[in-house]
Amino acid sequence: MALYFFNKRTDSFDYEATHICKCCGTTFKGRFCNRCGEKVTEPDEHSILNFLESLLNAFTSLDGKFIKSMKLLVTSPGRLSRNIAEGVRVPYMKMVSLFLVANFFYFLIPSWDSFNSSLYTQMNVLGHHEDATKIVNQRLVKENIPLSEFAKKYEAKSTNLSKLLLIVLAIMFAFILMIINFSKKIFFFEHLLFSMEFFSFHLLINLLIITYTIFAVIKGADTLGLNWRFLITDEYFSSIAKVTLGYFLVRGQVIFYNQKWYWGALRALALFLLFSQSVEVYRVLLFYATMWLM
Repeated sequence: MALYFFNKRTDSFDYEATHICKCCGTTFKGRFCNRCGEKVTEPDEHSILNFLESLLNAFTSLDGKFIKSMKLLVTSPGRLSRNIAEGVRVPYMKMVSLFLVANFFYFLIPSWDSFNSSLYTQMNVLGHHEDATKIVNQRLVKENIPLSEFAKKYEAKSTNLSKLLLIVLAIMFAFILMIINFSKKIFFFEHLLFSMEFFSFHLLINLLIITYTIFAVIKGADTLGLNWRFLITDEYFSSIAKVTLGYFLVRGQVIFYNQKWYWGALRALALFLLFSQSVEVYRVLLFYATMWLM
């Protein structure tokens, strides 16, 4: 069977035969309808070997596009978005697909929950904490349960919801990009491409690869009798994230928005500060969404 996949088979298709498209009714010659693109069904398409070959081709194609996309994410932030915006799309994953793959890993694999916040933070730290406290106290009376039990229910719900609604934050950041780079006069869609690339980078590089590399380093240090658990603290990881996201934004301003490096650095600083504020706004919205759905 392995040889079957790698041997090039003789093309026995009759290109002179006339076909009627099963989809739109157009008469045509060749494998594909010249009106809607529907393909002629061939006898061997129903075989199990053809199914396995199609599955293998789809997997290797996705794998190659994912690797190429990841390489650009790391080495040339903004290049992937720029290529897609300019029509160079075949070698890479669609941006929305990359964003969904990143979100998929973020949703399934336990790691840092960067965009969520605990009920304690909602009630005591964020700007709406007084309103949040009133709403929570009303629910405690209504459901007749202690705060500790309600907090567990809230955080279980908000954790999943924060990952499902991440596209909202990506859209918010796209508006920020549009304002900061208003002089470029490009479509909102292009800002959204860059925003999704930014979040894909954060999810895949910071919250997945760097996080689990840190876990591996800590585990290796434990075997040597070293205590390197400081690497997993919020303060240490936040410092790493600030450096990597700063790198992405500066390079992205230069590559995607075609800025000089010094203007790119200034705009990247403004973007990072506004991104931090947008996360705070997102957390407030997440609180009300979570309370509504509980």
